Amino acid sequence: MTDSIPPVPPLPPASDARTGPQWEQEGPFFERYATTAYAVLMSPVEFFSSMRRQGGLGPPLIFGIVGTLVGGVATLIYNLLLSMIGAGFSGPEAVREQVFGHVFATGCGLVILPFAGVIGMFVAALIYHLMLMLLRGARFGFETTMRVTAYTHGATGLLQLVPFCGSIVAAVWMIVVSIIGLSRAHEISTGKAAAAVLLPVVICCVVAMLFYAAVIAAILGGAAMSGIHQ
Repeated sequence: MTDSIPPVPPLPPASDARTGPQWEQEGPFFERYATTAYAVLMSPVEFFSSMRRQGGLGPPLIFGIVGTLVGGVATLIYNLLLSMIGAGFSGPEAVREQVFGHVFATGCGLVILPFAGVIGMFVAALIYHLMLMLLRGARFGFETTMRVTAYTHGATGLLQLVPFCGSIVAAVWMIVVSIIGLSRAHEISTGKAAAAVLLPVVICCVVAMLFYAAVIAAILGGAAMSGIHQ
């Protein structure tokens, strides 16, 4: 994964001379959002090198929520359309039931999405910051990590607009941008930032594999015992 990360120029000395993104300046809402999202996606090194480490969590969180909503709504709509297409192969009664169920689920998803987005950003930022602290890479406070996470989520969420593969592309690029963002915001090496982002993913994968292995072993053990008793 880290091999796909664009090369990062040498780290400058720690400095607070940062102008901040266009999103935190004056101007039309959509223009500021589009300009900032483009900068995060296409020029993450420059963006996070100029991002302010402090200044409040309000603007970054709003930016993150906007991107999360846009991407989440697109995903819900795509899933609804796919379900309706799949339901078309069933009878009329089944089609009505399935469409109603998926429309209801989509509506519930739209209500939950903003809250889930905020919680997701805070949880991700908390995990990243704890990992940085363990790796001695948290040169600045939690707000810096949270701002990186919010801008990353707000921009990569737009990639979910791409049909079919958008969610996968968004997940991969979110990891890449998070590594670059933490590296430039905390002014640490890319390797240390990559460890902070990727180690939780690896740990989760290992735990999931062990869980499924235990479940399979329990099922096979139960089947074997049943065969012995028979």
